[in-house]
Amino acid sequence: METPMVELAVVLPCLNEADNLRSLLPKVGEVLTDLSAPCRVYVIDGGSMDNTVEVARSLGAVVIPQRGYGYGGAIRTAFEDIHARWLLTMDADFSHHPVFIKYLFARRHEGEIIIASRYVSQGYGEMPWSRKFLSSTLNWVFGKILSINVRDLSSGFRLYHRNAIGKLDLHYETYAVLQEILAKAYCRGYRVIEEPFHYLPRRHGSSHARVFKFGIVYLKSLYTLWKLRNSLDSADYEARAFNSRIPLQRWWQRKRCHIIRDFIGDRMRVLDIGCGSSQLLNSTPQTVGLDSNADKLRYMRRPARCLVNAAVEALPFPDAAFEVIVASQLVEHLAPSVEPFAEMARCLQPGGVLIIGTPDYGRWQWRIIKRLYDLVQPGASRDIHAAHYARASLSARLEQRGFVVREYRHIWGAEIIIKACKTV
Repeated sequence: METPMVELAVVLPCLNEADNLRSLLPKVGEVLTDLSAPCRVYVIDGGSMDNTVEVARSLGAVVIPQRGYGYGGAIRTAFEDIHARWLLTMDADFSHHPVFIKYLFARRHEGEIIIASRYVSQGYGEMPWSRKFLSSTLNWVFGKILSINVRDLSSGFRLYHRNAIGKLDLHYETYAVLQEILAKAYCRGYRVIEEPFHYLPRRHGSSHARVFKFGIVYLKSLYTLWKLRNSLDSADYEARAFNSRIPLQRWWQRKRCHIIRDFIGDRMRVLDIGCGSSQLLNSTPQTVGLDSNADKLRYMRRPARCLVNAAVEALPFPDAAFEVIVASQLVEHLAPSVEPFAEMARCLQPGGVLIIGTPDYGRWQWRIIKRLYDLVQPGASRDIHAAHYARASLSARLEQRGFVVREYRHIWGAEIIIKACKTV
């Protein structure tokens, strides 16, 4: 296993590519010399029967025997064994021009995954029409169903940041690992950008890709990845819900945001506890966002935005720091042993406003809404509520902590949003 850290590792998954490597590796070396950064070339050998290994070593590449099967096995081996700040994966058959390494590396500070894309403006793929049709169709279907804003999900010409790929738990052994990487990267809040490039025909040998066979494998993986993308833990779950294709979900999210924004008013010092990827951070830009889930904060990062990774039971703020504290869709997820309202009261100034939103388990409307939502999005709203509140019980808890309920509103009679004021 390689231990020295380099800035850029160029990774070539190979199976019987000796003829191509003789021409490709010297060209890659020329490109890396111009980058003025510590670089190294790695060949992940999948059990070649020709002299791929000998050719690679003779031309200065580090050879790592592949563990597992298929392209996914090669990618996992590279991610696990190569210690570099950036890993760039490319084909060894000259379909990926080596000079394009510079283009991807130049954009490394714009995201954690940079994709050489055939399907964005100015991109192109020299492929048989049947392969191009199936490839573009599969990419469109995957992008739409998985809500991934990437045109070329199946391109293997990519630049990866170590921090991103080091936290992805990958399982697929086929080329479906490419979609798996992007789906899981989106769920962790990492940025993915595309750079247009021209895909070329391979120079020597025949392609290992069997398009129709892989198309079937892709479709089998689609349902699993769809469930992952619609998990409540997905970094962009709340943001996508605000613009959901499901009318009820979209209306509900926007109604909630409108009520909370109305309760906040023009106050400037606002804290949103358990903010997730809520649109509230955009509609009330004066708000400090706090969440214990670092993935959601990573997704919401923007220059000058204030985001804090912390837990509600230990807020990292001084006493009376805020005029308004918002806790929407939070308290029902906290274990009974967690007392959130004491810390909220401490950080809120006298006369300040506390806004609490939670399902109202005291009303029959919530039970109907939950069943309806479960039919449309199975598994997305699994019952993970540790605490069940009704208006009366929640008001009583707030009064015990020195709050007076001033106003409350329901969303379709099922979700309650309470506005309370700190009296002391």
